[in-house]
Amino acid sequence: MNPIRNAFIVLLLGMLALTARADLGQGDRAPWLDIDLIGGKTLAASQLDGKVVVYMIWATWCPICLHELPEFQKVHDRYKSRGLEIVALSLDDSAGKVADFWRHHGYTFPVAMRSDEARQGFGNIKGTPTIFIVDRKGKVAYKHLGGMPDGELEKRIEALL
Repeated sequence: MNPIRNAFIVLLLGMLALTARADLGQGDRAPWLDIDLIGGKTLAASQLDGKVVVYMIWATWCPICLHELPEFQKVHDRYKSRGLEIVALSLDDSAGKVADFWRHHGYTFPVAMRSDEARQGFGNIKGTPTIFIVDRKGKVAYKHLGGMPDGELEKRIEALL
């Protein structure tokens, strides 16, 4: 066997292993990320410690997302004082467009563009919306792709609060 070829193959396999990210799923530890919010503030990972956190990966061009966002706002308003935080991570190309959309609809929970760190931490997103509900210990308690059945978001959150 050619030692140079073998070394190249080992190096290539190592690089692929570093770049591959298994999808984040139920029971996995959620990524510990500082999130740069639209508007210039940072939501530090430490601010989410001990809270139930819902990450909604969404886009302004996603009709299901647009339908779901008002319910997320209601749930946020209802449970924020009990330790809930909802964070919307947009897949849009323009932060300005997302900021205008957020302001126009009066949403008050944190919104950010999905960063490279979030892309790596959450893994491959197969569609929008993708919802991750993280328990107070930082583990993914629930993952869902697509529209949620009526009352499901609230039911899942209540069980963790």
